[in-house]
Amino acid sequence: MSSLWEQRAARNEALFREVNENIAELEERYGTSSEPVFVCECADDGCAERLDVDAATYKRVRENSRRFLVLPGHVDSTLEKVVEEHPSFLIVEKTGAAGDVAAQADV
Repeated sequence: MSSLWEQRAARNEALFREVNENIAELEERYGTSSEPVFVCECADDGCAERLDVDAATYKRVRENSRRFLVLPGHVDSTLEKVVEEHPSFLIVEKTGAAGDVAAQADV
């Protein structure tokens, strides 16, 4: 059984993912001349830092419900593992109970 903290952290990440989904949808619907601005999808509910990620990368990461985009230094190794490293962001995959919650929260 997962801890309450793990469940809360996974729900926070899912909330940030929902924000990014809305950004991606607006970009697809209305488009702009610049890249959309996504937010870090880390477990810290106080984080609102921006990510330098293009829309195509966001869509690719989003195809896997257990994967999230975070800033370097925002990885929680108790909940996730790094699967890709980029200069300005990381792609992490939720493991264990956090992965299960992320998959269940995926829309």
